[in-house]
Amino acid sequence: MKNKTFWDIERSRKRAARVLFLLFFPFFTLSLVGLFYLVMFILAGRPGGNFWEILAVASAISLVLYFIGKSGANRRRILEYLAFLRAQEPDLQDLKHKQTQNVVREMAIAASVKEPKLYIIPVLAKNAFSAFDIIAVTEGAVSGLDRDELQAVVAHEMAHYLRGDSYYKGIISTFLMTVTSLFGLSMAVSGGRQEDRGFRRGLASGRMWFLVAYLYLVQIMARLLNAAISRKMEELADARAVQFTRNPLALASALYKIARDRVRGLASFASPALSPLFIVPPTVSSLDEGKGLFSNLFSSHPPINKRIQLLLNMAHSDLGRLRDRVLRRRPRGDWWVEMEGKWLGPFTLEQLMEKTWLREGARIKGKEGEFVFGPGFLQKFKKTQGQCPRCGGPLFNVRYEFVPVVKCGRCGGILVREDRVMKLIARLEELLTKGEEKLYLEDLEKKKRVLLEKGANPWAVDPSEPLVCPFCGKPMERRFFNFVTYTPVDYCRKCGVIFFDSGELEIIISGLHRIVSLYK
Repeated sequence: MKNKTFWDIERSRKRAARVLFLLFFPFFTLSLVGLFYLVMFILAGRPGGNFWEILAVASAISLVLYFIGKSGANRRRILEYLAFLRAQEPDLQDLKHKQTQNVVREMAIAASVKEPKLYIIPVLAKNAFSAFDIIAVTEGAVSGLDRDELQAVVAHEMAHYLRGDSYYKGIISTFLMTVTSLFGLSMAVSGGRQEDRGFRRGLASGRMWFLVAYLYLVQIMARLLNAAISRKMEELADARAVQFTRNPLALASALYKIARDRVRGLASFASPALSPLFIVPPTVSSLDEGKGLFSNLFSSHPPINKRIQLLLNMAHSDLGRLRDRVLRRRPRGDWWVEMEGKWLGPFTLEQLMEKTWLREGARIKGKEGEFVFGPGFLQKFKKTQGQCPRCGGPLFNVRYEFVPVVKCGRCGGILVREDRVMKLIARLEELLTKGEEKLYLEDLEKKKRVLLEKGANPWAVDPSEPLVCPFCGKPMERRFFNFVTYTPVDYCRKCGVIFFDSGELEIIISGLHRIVSLYK
């Protein structure tokens, strides 16, 4: 195992996947032949018909289903799924999204294929999948993986795209849906009232249950073949990704991070029918990660531990080096800031500028001495038209973790486009120190006490006057950002922007982080 290269793995997995897929077509055709004879047995009490004629009809049905599986119908289903997840094309003003687009372009050049269409799914979970000419990457992966890891994940998906694995999976999915439909139909027939005399006789004699048992067995066998093909495709894509990037350790650390953070996925994110398309199953399953014959037969992905260990062997590395890479922290700076009588830090100057609670008059100190924060620190950024809706201070176009936002130089409040908020939540989480989290969670508990006394109303938490949008001059709505942190925010429906008061965004991040940590 330790001496295997990706060339050895690619040859063995490619051969196994091809053999398994070629077995699926005759398996389905012969299953249809057996189904015809079984139906004749139920209707007439004995099987009948010319075998070669039945085989020809069954082969024709299989070919029709094969071409249906290869048609654009399955691609439309993928696009509907992405629309359901509110996936969007990359925002090229966001430097992280632009980097992801560049990585996809690089991998397309490396694979010598046409560049696939990129979509970003706005969820915190780290994951990615490819189908047909589409690659979808979650916001969590864009934000939480470094460039090498993101490149390895995209290379894995590019390998699926290069080999046309989604077409194979579409064909198999069509066959499986047909078997499942026939199974459901037979159950309905066996459990319902039938006017057809032949079926009534078959049901009365108990022969109908032979059909149910047969279709159940065919369904199990079809799923076994499908799982086996899917596992080989995943192993082959891992090997091809190493071939494209020459960096097995990057793919190993990406798989480690994705598997570690699967708990952040939403229930709607984990579609059972589409989870085999993802680089790692979106939900934690004892079947996928277990050992033994049952897991080996029915899991759609090889166990993560096995995939990571194989990649580490190829990199001549070990788990210790992998953990060092994964646990690598942001650079520690030499700047401190006073908040509620406590000095928090250390931060780099860039991290300090990304604190929404940093307002005019705050005391900051570093190697060069102690300073009082004011708008002058933001003069290097472009000033916008309009004034802060909260304090009337100057507004500046700045970037928070590569996301364009508008920040007040006086009170620290920020205006963010609604579709960019998830990016900030995904990227600012790592900036919070233990001291910040403690203060924010204390603030969260105070708000909950207010809500218990006065009712779940955003005006009870923030009784200040309604704000006016600085861009359109219309009154802003006050609402809770979500019902986890109960943080009131102001929203302009016309402009699609949300105003976060000083520190509110960090409160939301701390609250969500605490909820996630309960399930780890």
